[in-house]
Amino acid sequence: MAIHMNEHGHSSLVDRSRIVNSFLELGLIDGVHGKELDVARHLMTRLQDLGLTARMDDAGPTFGGNAGNVHARLDGRVAAPTILLCAHMDTVESTGGLKHVRENGTIKTDGKTILGGDDRAGVAVVLEILHILKERALPHGPIEILFTVCEEAGMHGAKFVKRSDVQAEYGFIFDSQASPGHFIIEAPGAVSFKAIVHGRAAHAAVSPEKGIHAIAIASKAICGLKLGRWDETGMMNIGTIHGGTSINVVPDTVEVTGETRNADAQKLQAQVDYVRSAFESAAAEAGGSVEISFTKKYGGYRFTEDNPMIAAASHAISSVGLTPAGLCYAGGSDANVLNASGIPMLNLGVGFKNAHSHQEFITEADLAITADIGLGIVQYVATSPRR
Repeated sequence: MAIHMNEHGHSSLVDRSRIVNSFLELGLIDGVHGKELDVARHLMTRLQDLGLTARMDDAGPTFGGNAGNVHARLDGRVAAPTILLCAHMDTVESTGGLKHVRENGTIKTDGKTILGGDDRAGVAVVLEILHILKERALPHGPIEILFTVCEEAGMHGAKFVKRSDVQAEYGFIFDSQASPGHFIIEAPGAVSFKAIVHGRAAHAAVSPEKGIHAIAIASKAICGLKLGRWDETGMMNIGTIHGGTSINVVPDTVEVTGETRNADAQKLQAQVDYVRSAFESAAAEAGGSVEISFTKKYGGYRFTEDNPMIAAASHAISSVGLTPAGLCYAGGSDANVLNASGIPMLNLGVGFKNAHSHQEFITEADLAITADIGLGIVQYVATSPRR
């Protein structure tokens, strides 16, 4: 149990060999979203071996998955606020057939599969923190663990978790491809939409004037939209267009789907109203009609600098020789869902890169220093005066 120095000249308690082996082992357990049962069973055993009480909830059946979220609790050694440590079990694609390639401190694949760093790296980090707390008998407050399912396909596991399921005042998610030392202070809410535009069919050569061109209506509406980036985390996109029956028929129906995001709830609502107005105006002008529906995917959030989670993370990041840096991130994560449910969560950079691709990689150093940061957070919360 020797103390060694990290790449920045600061002491580290992390067993690098152990966290790397843990990450490699986790990656080889196939657990694409909705099929995480083998991963969940593995983690239940690991947590119980570490002396935690662990259970699986019933999230799986709510979205057709074969496993629920894994919850665990470690009683505190000192009186301190309860915190939650979180990562997600699922991967965006299968890791079946994964072959690790290790070169110069970097872990990648042979290019035929994803690595699964998103988010098996976060899971390995949480497990390493628990290992260190146990073997070093370090002071810590009560800690809750949450390993979620189906984050990649809609955060369905996190959506199952209610505020009453968690005693923690706040928590930390290890699920960002930002480099260690970074954390997400702003992330957008997202609303998807579907517009079904109705026109009137007619023979495109013999009597086109009798038709109302649904695709032309949709095109005009789309051309009137401001697509792309709106602000630091705001965006709008058209994703799919389906319609028409034949090249010689004026199309009477077309379906358009898209999405808009913003961290500011009022701005997000304004963007929703803007989409509705664009389609309704284009349809009315051409004599057609439109059915448009909106579905809230998840909420957005913003943190201020006086947030206790940021204080804890910043102190821990500084203690390992890095400079704390808050980021505005345009993507969503379990943090969006849990924050909206009243469970304050800060998403921390883990350092996996090129996520969701076969070029994904992570460095052993980033794995280790992320665990050091997480451990520093636990110790800061346990030993600092309550704010």
